[in-house]
Amino acid sequence: MRIRLKVLAIISAFLLIVTSCGGGSDRTISSESAEDNSVSKSQATTDDATSENTDETVDEATDKPEESTEASDPDTEPDAAPEPEPEYESFGDITWPCNPGDASGNTDQGVTDDSILIGGGDDRGYAAALGLNITQTDTLRAFVDKCNSLGGINGRQIEVELYDAKIFEVNNVWLDACPRMFMMVAEGFAVDGIGEESRVQCELAHIPTYTVSAAAAHGPWMIQPVPNPSDRNPLSMAAYIAETYPESIKKSGTMYGNFGATIETKDKTLSSYPPLGFEFVINLEYNIVGEDDWTPFVLDLKNAGVEHVYFTGTCLPNYQAFRATASVNGFEAIYTTDANFYENSCREANSDNVMDRTYVRMAFVPFEEREYSKAVSDYLDIMEAAGGEIALLGMQAASAFMLWATAAKACGSELTRQCVLAEAESIEEWSGGGLHVVSNPGVNEPPPCGIVLELVGDTYQRIFPPEPGTYACDDAWAGEFTNRWTDDAQLDENRVSQKFITE
Repeated sequence: MRIRLKVLAIISAFLLIVTSCGGGSDRTISSESAEDNSVSKSQATTDDATSENTDETVDEATDKPEESTEASDPDTEPDAAPEPEPEYESFGDITWPCNPGDASGNTDQGVTDDSILIGGGDDRGYAAALGLNITQTDTLRAFVDKCNSLGGINGRQIEVELYDAKIFEVNNVWLDACPRMFMMVAEGFAVDGIGEESRVQCELAHIPTYTVSAAAAHGPWMIQPVPNPSDRNPLSMAAYIAETYPESIKKSGTMYGNFGATIETKDKTLSSYPPLGFEFVINLEYNIVGEDDWTPFVLDLKNAGVEHVYFTGTCLPNYQAFRATASVNGFEAIYTTDANFYENSCREANSDNVMDRTYVRMAFVPFEEREYSKAVSDYLDIMEAAGGEIALLGMQAASAFMLWATAAKACGSELTRQCVLAEAESIEEWSGGGLHVVSNPGVNEPPPCGIVLELVGDTYQRIFPPEPGTYACDDAWAGEFTNRWTDDAQLDENRVSQKFITE
């Protein structure tokens, strides 16, 4: 039982981070310029232009076409107007970046005339929780298949190898991928910090689904679709709670598991919430593998007069067990959590309403609102057709793949990692076609936008903003700070980690 609890805690450790939202930085692999390979962002994200037919010149006096002054050759056929290119399929509000083409050349490692070799990965082989976060690789496989069916990237078919880090074998993944992969795409590992040095040393570029450690979140040669840097924290939910419950936040407390990622998330909260009026009077660390008795925690919070609790960890079983104990002891408060609490198992476990008044911060349009977001509906259609696992993390993987494919298409035939990173960095507005809040991936900052859901019984209800399919944004919600995690990452003036870079 304790092993199972530990597994669930590890899942939370990175799921709560991956859905956090995101100046400028030099993230190219080398000092070589990628200008020759780049095209405008509009070319990468809109339909290919159709050829225009030449208008006939009209004589103003007669309104008839002018006659040619040259003698016509009866044996010569007039040039036929070029046929317009087909309208390509869309994903959300963008055009699929995958279509036929004539790209060719061995332009970089893993690239041939006909194919592009990329890697993906998760922790599905962890013995105590087989299938851990397989939604990432399910999504990547489904989107690669879809892309190839549309013609690939400028005609090159995508080949993908799916790695299994098994939680603690991240370094082995990078050592295998480094000499062979063009790039890693839409991967994410719970303990990514133990492999970051190997990735940086071999300069393998990636566009991951998420990052966890500060060094990885600020890593060189990396761009995320929804940035999660260690020195920024989007404050949409905090602002909503502060405005709605101004007196309660003055008596706040945190509860966090004794695991690196949950401790870092707690520290980000303590570093960014106080300017909005939050006063944290107590911070309680619990055993990430579970507690035999949650009563001492409830009594400590109750005796401290806490009225708002920020909880980082898992919904099941830890949070549920804690809330059940709080109910028995008559302790009531407002509870705020992160996006990993948006899951069917958590919703279904609240049929007794014990976990009501739980507020969840979101950066993605909820599945319940697919009719308001074509991108969410398209994602669900693709995954349902492929038979893959559907989850919030999967939508983030989809956004990562689409960002990579959009940048790769823009590079045309001259496909290099430098070019892909440069093109991705040049895309100043990215929402994965409408899956999530608009971000600027190249600056590695979460956008100051979000959605707040409330768990009520066995449903998630949109609380803020009230209109389905929308987000609330305010520049004042961009929490900036430094703490021990940012110091450890050794950030340069561009906020890029120098921890593993050698001269």
